[in-house]
Amino acid sequence: MSTASTSGLHLKTSHRLLRDAVELLSSMRFAIALLTVIAIASVIGTVLKQNEPYPNYVNQFGPFWADLFHTLSLQKVYGSWWFLLILAFLVVSTSLCLTRNAPRMIKDMRSWKDHVRERSLRAFHHRAEFDAGRPRADAVTRLTALLANRGYRIKTVPHDGATLLAAKAGAANKLGYILAHTAIVVICIGGLLDGDMLIRAQMWFGGKSPITGNAVISDIPPQHRLSVNNPGFRGNAFVPEGATVSTAILNISEGALVQDLPFNITLKKFTVEHYSTGMPKLFASDVVITDRTTGRKTEATVKVNEPLVVDGIAIYQSSFEDGGSRLKFVGYPMQGGNDKTFTFAGTVGANSPLTGT
Repeated sequence: MSTASTSGLHLKTSHRLLRDAVELLSSMRFAIALLTVIAIASVIGTVLKQNEPYPNYVNQFGPFWADLFHTLSLQKVYGSWWFLLILAFLVVSTSLCLTRNAPRMIKDMRSWKDHVRERSLRAFHHRAEFDAGRPRADAVTRLTALLANRGYRIKTVPHDGATLLAAKAGAANKLGYILAHTAIVVICIGGLLDGDMLIRAQMWFGGKSPITGNAVISDIPPQHRLSVNNPGFRGNAFVPEGATVSTAILNISEGALVQDLPFNITLKKFTVEHYSTGMPKLFASDVVITDRTTGRKTEATVKVNEPLVVDGIAIYQSSFEDGGSRLKFVGYPMQGGNDKTFTFAGTVGANSPLTGT
């Protein structure tokens, strides 16, 4: 029988550093260590609310911890550079483990080892010998029936003056090792594609850079915008009732990028239903999706956990806030004096000039 080796590949090279690096990277203990780090990071990403604005962390945890979270990218663990780097190393390490052990396991599953000699059998540590006291044919028949009753597959190999019974069971269990490690590779690749890896690749090699501060979206230059052909992204689009947007904002640690969408999103109506206790029951958004190329319009309702998929892009309703209430204010001068108050009006989400003394 054969088992999975926990050691790595051993290169036949005189460069000790290269040899040790390849052995470590392809060893099972290194992959387990990476899995442990990923598990700890995933716990942090589950406990600590992700992708919140910086002031939210300051209000909840204080300036020190908010700065620490920002420095270590804990506020967006799954898109941080070190998390993606660990995923990449885990893909390489697990793939090397599979490359090293899977062929040997498959060969062992198909092999019967029916060419073992009597001397080799007697050299096994776990062995026993006894005299059956019956004809060889009868003993072979009874042993075959016993092994078959215990779930073994049997192969009978006749020799001169002897008969070898090769039996094996549980060979398919080795598929568990192969499938489990293959699943780890697939999941990690999915995490890389679903994270910020594609975005950062465009920043590193495509000349894209995040924008900091406030700016009008229509005035943002191309180096801060991602094309509609971007294969993967996760962004936010704020759409007030009656308004239309054609872009999404991708928040990254250095700032933000603008993602151009292949369609326009128009919010016709936002609906909130409540239980008799006053707790929210339903959040629903009636939207119109207009293809920017063909002009085709699609009407749909987006609900919580019921996304709308258009051209391979899933549109989720993640949150809601006031999108256009008319408000009136009374202003008081900083110098004091109630006789110098002034009034002004505005719309939530819009800009209004502040006039008065």
